Amino acid sequence: MLRRVGDSAQEEWVVGGDFNAILNDSEKEGGRRGVRGQMYEFKDVMDELALVDIKPDSGWFTWVNNRDEGSLIKERLDRFLTSVSVVENYPFIATKVVRQTQSDHDAIILDLWGRKPKDYPNDNRLSFKFDVCWAKDEDVKKVIERAWNRDGTNYGDKIERVRSALGPWQCKKYGKMKGEIRKLQKQIELIIDSDSREESGKMLKETRRRLDFLYAREESYWAQRSRSRWLREGDRNTRFFHPKASGRLKRIILRS
Repeated sequence: MLRRVGDSAQEEWVVGGDFNAILNDSEKEGGRRGVRGQMYEFKDVMDELALVDIKPDSGWFTWVNNRDEGSLIKERLDRFLTSVSVVENYPFIATKVVRQTQSDHDAIILDLWGRKPKDYPNDNRLSFKFDVCWAKDEDVKKVIERAWNRDGTNYGDKIERVRSALGPWQCKKYGKMKGEIRKLQKQIELIIDSDSREESGKMLKETRRRLDFLYAREESYWAQRSRSRWLREGDRNTRFFHPKASGRLKRIILRS
């Protein structure tokens, strides 16, 4: 299939996904050794079509069989291959593995500008939004109660105090959640890349369960800011919601 596509491609091209094949022994851990003939065939096709394997900046193994103890197998089956000219024209090209919680295959992302420093706008007015994902949070009730019951009876002043108190609290809360997400993602990396497979399967399931819970909270966080009412429950769409929310922010700034 790659040869047929390569024969018809007249310009730069990228192919990515689950190849169900490995290139060398470093891309598999556990189970039987990879079949040499299949590895050599994969390499020959890449050399013939002048394709480059973009190594991920984060993560390595992309498939885990989720078995316990000594039966755990890890392989790098998912990847991006590009023509040499793509790498030459996009020096900041990068890929990374995004750990999943509901699948034995992890997602991979290709970013043509992934290694280029980026600046993100920050508007403090977004800090005053209340989040539905914290509606059952006991801490937020205490923050509101302290701000509301301070001296003064003017309702306008009370509301403004609540807004002012919630702003830094929400930023801190979201930052803490993002920090835990990064920590769990790193923990999954360490478990998958670990040489020991005795307790890896159980730890992997528990860590992915907690990460799935935080992904749901983060999705709710950005869903509210995007005001996308057509989507209620479903796939992880944080990367869709974030640009939508950022777009609203830009329009607010232009009108002010």
